[in-house]
Formats: sequence, structure tokens, C-alpha cells
Amino acid sequence: MNTVIITGAGGFIGGALARRLLSEGNSVWGVDINSAYLKDLSGYGDFHPVTADFSNYDKLYEELPNGADVFYHLAWDGNATRNYNDIEIQRKNFNMSSAAVETAIKSNCKKFVFVGTSHENLVGINSIDGKETNGNIYGVSKKCSRIFCEFMCKDKMRFNSTAFTNVFGVGDRSKRTTNTFIRKMLANEPLNLVVGDNPYDWIYVDDAVEGLIAVGFKGKNAKQYYIGNRQTRTFRDIITQVRDIVNPKAELLFGTYTDNTYIDYSKFDLNALYEDTGFECKADFRESILKTAEWVKTLEL
Repeated sequence: MNTVIITGAGGFIGGALARRLLSEGNSVWGVDINSAYLKDLSGYGDFHPVTADFSNYDKLYEELPNGADVFYHLAWDGNATRNYNDIEIQRKNFNMSSAAVETAIKSNCKKFVFVGTSHENLVGINSIDGKETNGNIYGVSKKCSRIFCEFMCKDKMRFNSTAFTNVFGVGDRSKRTTNTFIRKMLANEPLNLVVGDNPYDWIYVDDAVEGLIAVGFKGKNAKQYYIGNRQTRTFRDIITQVRDIVNPKAELLFGTYTDNTYIDYSKFDLNALYEDTGFECKADFRESILKTAEWVKTLEL
């Protein structure tokens, strides 16, 4: 049995990770800003809920076990589209992330896993000179936090970081594009889309969780791992396949918008996690989309 700490345990991915680890007999300490978000985990084995606001993460170690095997840091505010470029929110996230590392160090944790995003390699255009630049403050904040946390862990405990693109599936209550697209397809509403020729990736939440576990228990120290498919497809290809699964009659209006940003996947080693741990995505895409569509039908988006 392992002891694991998860911040953001009341969220979509954090909750799924907690449930998986608890189902395998591990002891999980789940941290979230609202105790209500953790209630669904109370019936799963050896679970310990911890309520903590971002402002008191520096004292979090007082409520956590000593010597945990892995500390997963998923907690992050402002990862919804409307807050991507909110400087104040992202500044708080940076401070909170460094406080999480301090807590892990004080608690003598063996490894810290910073859960990041592919948006740190999101490319946009600078309106002043037309040159390529970072796509949004959310991605920049994640990247800065990752680098800072890794430095803080040096000589103190093992460290890994991860990056996701679009994680979808049962349990996601958000209005992110994955859910929004499926909802509109189910309602037979036309989808106004970008051209869609840039690389893209969708992975089911079960694969995301498996990847996090692989990184936490098998990842090589100080490496960043991309958790997703080892070969990307275009946005157009993925959305067209989702449409064909959900509602073949739904209209996809590619080219309504221009592709002002794109993720530069060449900056990730898409094979590293497979080479180091043997992990690769296994969820059947069609079955995953069908399950998600049934889930979306129950939501008020």
C-alpha cells in the first residue's frame, strides 16, 4: 500500500485519480478548497479529506502524513477559458504551487508531481509586431510554476511534471470545449470551428489517470512527460470522428474562425512516457465518446 497526497482531489481529473488509487488499496489524502467537492470520495477505502484555501497552503503540512510516496499537485484556479489571461488569478496559482512544494518538503514526501498543461507550448501572435509568442498567461504561469517547483525540489525529493491536452470523460462537469462540442452535436446545433489543420489530441480520463500513476511511481527524476497519444491527429480529424460517433447529421463549419493559436507538439517528447514506463493510451475512442455523450446528456451546460 502506498500513501498519496492529491491537491485538487475534488476536481475532474484529481477525483478520478483518487478513486483509482483508493480502489487499489492505497491511502489517499485529498486536498481541495471546498469540503463538499470531496464528499464523493468519502466512501472509498482509506480516504482522508483535507480542506485548504490557496492562501493557507503554507500550513498544509500540519494536516498531511509524513513520508508520503507521491504528492500530486493538480489544484489550479482559473483554468476555464474566461480566466486564462487573468494575471491576478495566475499569480496566486504560482504562489500556491510553490507553497505546495514547501509542504511536500516539510512532510518528507518522496516525490512531487506537478500536473501541467500543453498550453505552456501554446503559440500565439503578438499584435504589436506579428511575431509568434506564448498563447496565454495560463500556459505561461504553468510553465513558470513547473520550472520553479522543479528547482525547489532539487536535492530534496524526486520531481516529475506532466502535460495534458484535452482530457474528456464521465465526471467532467465543466463547459470546456470537449463537453460543449458534444452537447451541440447531440442537440443537432451547427458548430462554428477553426480551420482545424493543426495537430491536436483528445484522451479519455481513464488514460489520463493511468498516465499520472505511471509518472508518479515509474517516472524518471526531473523529467517532464506528455500524457496522451504518441501520435497526434488534426483538430479537423478528431472533431469529425466525434461527430460521426455522436450524431453524423451534425454540421461542422470548419473555417468559421482562423487558427490564431496552436500547440507546438514538437516541444514535447510524445514517446518518453512509453519508453520509460510502458504507458500508452488504451481506451477505445468510440466507446469513450459514447460514454461521455451519455454523461453530457445529464449535465446542464
